[in-house]
Amino acid sequence: MKPKHIKKLLMSEIETVANASDEYCLNPGRDFSRKRKLSFKKVLESIIGMGSKGLTNELIDIFNNAPDMPSASAFVQQRSKIKPEAFRDILAGFTEKITRQSNRLRLLAVDGSDIQIATNPDDEDTYFPGINGQKPYSLIHLNALYDLEQHIYVDSRIQGRMSWNEHMALQEMVDKSDIRKALVIADRGYESYNNMAHIQEKGWFFLIRVKDGKKA
Repeated sequence: MKPKHIKKLLMSEIETVANASDEYCLNPGRDFSRKRKLSFKKVLESIIGMGSKGLTNELIDIFNNAPDMPSASAFVQQRSKIKPEAFRDILAGFTEKITRQSNRLRLLAVDGSDIQIATNPDDEDTYFPGINGQKPYSLIHLNALYDLEQHIYVDSRIQGRMSWNEHMALQEMVDKSDIRKALVIADRGYESYNNMAHIQEKGWFFLIRVKDGKKA
């Protein structure tokens, strides 16, 4: 699939969610009711298209350094009005459109990764106080299901690092998937009879690396 066509599909999904903005706002009928530079759709497009720069520099790129460019604080305020489900549904609709014509066995890899976020002592699920002189920090755990042939993420689960459970995340992603046939490939740590049962009940297959049982 050509990049232009992929971009068109993504923009179509953003448009679909933006047209139903009341379903994805914390305060329907109030949030994004005024006409501003940071519309609901513009915030979605901006977040999805951002790279690894700081927020102010990202906004400079997005608005071409215009004199009336929104401030970083204004962007954060608008961003906070949007429910996470908006991005979930964009991802789900986008991946479904890309893969809907594929009836072959899908190759899916699952893995997890810790991500450091802004330190928040009030969030007990992510906060680590630090030991031996180490500064406090906060972590979330990203669980992702990745299509190895389409090169896209088909689903994900984010958990607080203090209560992370990769087995539960995998089982939820498998159970809620609309994919007909798949082979799930996983590394050590996912070797659980419960995981295997969920995959089998789905009618999928699995290839999971397990410990050999030998002592180091």
